[in-house]
Amino acid sequence: MQFRILGPPDLFDEERRLRTPLTSPKQKRLLGALIARPNSFVPREELMREVWAGRPPRQARSALSTHASGLRKTLAGAEGARGGRARLVTGTDGLMLRVSATETDSGRFCLAVTRARGRCRTAPEEAYAILREALALWRGPVLDGGGPHGPLGATLAERLQDVRRQALELLFDAALRSGRHPDVLSELREATVAHPLCERFHDQLMLALCRSGRGGEAIGVYTEARQRLTAAHGHTPLLRARLEQIGTQSPELSAAGAGARAPVAFPPPRSPAGRDGARPHRFVVRHVERPDGPAERSALGFLTDLLSGRELHTGGV
Repeated sequence: MQFRILGPPDLFDEERRLRTPLTSPKQKRLLGALIARPNSFVPREELMREVWAGRPPRQARSALSTHASGLRKTLAGAEGARGGRARLVTGTDGLMLRVSATETDSGRFCLAVTRARGRCRTAPEEAYAILREALALWRGPVLDGGGPHGPLGATLAERLQDVRRQALELLFDAALRSGRHPDVLSELREATVAHPLCERFHDQLMLALCRSGRGGEAIGVYTEARQRLTAAHGHTPLLRARLEQIGTQSPELSAAGAGARAPVAFPPPRSPAGRDGARPHRFVVRHVERPDGPAERSALGFLTDLLSGRELHTGGV
């Protein structure tokens, strides 16, 4: 039996492929509170605050017993009468749900992320597969449909969302290490929108773009994220280091080094004008900042301004 809270709370029998939904929002919040502290008694006062989102009624204690009985009946319907009694235990100190980590989708998810973390550097393909399967456990927001969370549910949801963000970082890292950067480009863009202050996602997006031969777009990611991240964190060491790699054409940006089929074609370095009688190479970044037409800037001058903190301006090279 699986206790699922990564989405609408329900009970899921994997062998029979049967889903038992929880229809009462208060039962959903009660289940969430008990899963937040598995295998330990949760005091009734805390459960009352949880079930009624901090505003328990006068008869909350007796009403809590009613909701606990309803949850026990739901468990009995899914696992049998003995299962219901064995799972949800009433004691003088409160209520306790007996459940192992592998019997909850949240526990399986966290265990999988831990397992993938240890394989990301040495076996990125395996880590990628583990994380794909783990992220598929999410069916929606934590305890979806249960109404406003109490303290336990809110803390649980926040913690799980943070682990999910870490899982995405690991997934993208595994993809970049195994040459799967084209597979995660759209997800990386979504991640930077969902987590605009996460510098790591922007850095990973820049690297994925460079390894896809789209260095100009990577610079665009930097310029868009720099001001916002600097205002929030005071500095952007990851993005600045990545921009320096672009400026020096670091081999790390090559797709060949990540197991892809073809390397990124970077522009050749600029040679001094007149040194060999040839015109210096230029890598042109085109962007529109005013309605009077596109502006051109050489890549190295452009990057120099970015790294020195000067604002972008339009004009000829």
